[in-house]
Amino acid sequence: MLSVTELNEKAKTLLDTTFGYVEIAGEISRLTKHGSGHWYFTLKDDSSSVAAVMYKMNNLKLGFNVTDGMKVIVYAKVSLYVPSGSYQVIVNSLRPDGIGELELAFNQLKQKLALEGLFDPAYKKPIPHLPKKIALVTSATSAALQDMLRVLSQKWKLSEIFIFDSLTQGENAPQSLIKSLKKADSYGVDVIVLARGGGSKEDLWCFNDEGLAREIFNTKTPVISAIGHEIDYVISDFVADKRALTPSAAMFDLLPDEDAYFQYIDTISNDISKAIDVKFKNLQSKIELLNVKLSTDTILAKIDTKISKINNLKMSLENIILNKISLLTSDIRALKIGFDTREDFFKKTENLVEIRMFGKNINLQDLNVNDEIQIISQNVSRQAKITR
Repeated sequence: MLSVTELNEKAKTLLDTTFGYVEIAGEISRLTKHGSGHWYFTLKDDSSSVAAVMYKMNNLKLGFNVTDGMKVIVYAKVSLYVPSGSYQVIVNSLRPDGIGELELAFNQLKQKLALEGLFDPAYKKPIPHLPKKIALVTSATSAALQDMLRVLSQKWKLSEIFIFDSLTQGENAPQSLIKSLKKADSYGVDVIVLARGGGSKEDLWCFNDEGLAREIFNTKTPVISAIGHEIDYVISDFVADKRALTPSAAMFDLLPDEDAYFQYIDTISNDISKAIDVKFKNLQSKIELLNVKLSTDTILAKIDTKISKINNLKMSLENIILNKISLLTSDIRALKIGFDTREDFFKKTENLVEIRMFGKNINLQDLNVNDEIQIISQNVSRQAKITR
C-alpha cells in the first residue's frame, strides 16, 4: 500500500527519468510574477495547457519583457509538484517564437523610451559649428579611434581631442561606457562622440543598454552617436543629439575644412576693408560738395576738423579690426602648437607597444609559458603566445 506522498514521489521520479528536458512551443497565459522573483504561468495551445514555473535565477537572464499572450518556445524539465500532485514543467530558458530575442528586446526598449520622450527632437542639443574641445568615448586601441584621428589630421588640426577609453563590446561594456560618458561630460568639452566600428548585432548590443540611453539623454554636452556602419541602428542613435553613419563620418560632419576656413577669414577681412573705403569715399564726396558751396574760412576750418575726426575714426576702426584678426591668428597658432605637440608624442611612441592579457595591461616579467597575450601598438594589434 502507498501513501499519497509516496505515490506522488514515484510519479515525479517517473516523469523526471522519462522526459528529462524538452522544448515546448506554446502561448503564455495567466502569468504571475511573484514577489519572490519566480514566475508562474500556463503554457497552452489550441487544445491543451500545462502549468509552468520559471525560477528567478533563470528569468533574470532574459533581455526582454514577457507578457500574457506571447508565443514562446521553452526549454523545460517535465516534473510533478509533490505536495499537490500537479503535473508541471520547470522552465530553464525561454525565447520568442517567430521573432529573434534580440530584435524583440530592441523593439520593446525602443518603444518604451520613445513613449517617455527620450527621442523627442525638442530635447536635442545643437551640435557646435566650430568645436574647440572634442571628447571621443571609444576603445583606445580600436581602429575606429585611428580613423577619427586620421580625419582630424587631414581636415582640421586646431581642435583639442580628449580620449576616454571604454569597453565597446561584452556584458561589462554598458557600465564602462556610462562611466566614460560621465567623465567626458564633466570635462567641459564642446561635444562628445560615442563611437565604435562595425560588428554583428551581438557585438553592438551594449549600445542598446537602457542605462546608457538614459545617461546619453541626461548629459549636458551634445552627444553624437557613431556606431557601426550605415545600416546598423542602435538605441544610442535615437537618443543622442545626432547620429553619424560611421565614426569617420562623425568627424567629417563635425569638423570644418581648414583651408576653407582660412579663406573665409580672408574674405571677411577684405569685405570689412572695402566697406570702410566706401564709407570714407562717400564722406569725402560730401565734403567736396561743401567746399564748392561754402568758401568762408570758418566753414572750411570746421570741415577740416571733421575730416581730421573722420580720419582718426578710420584709423581706430582699422586698428580694432587688425587687433581682432591678430588675436584670432594667435589663437589658431596656439591650437596648432598644441596639436603638433600631441602629434610629436604619437610619433615618438609609434613603435612602443603594450601587452594585454584578459583585456588588462600586464608587465612582461609577470608572463608565464603558454600565456596567450595581445600586443598592441598605435595602429596594430597582434595575438601571441609565450613559448619560453
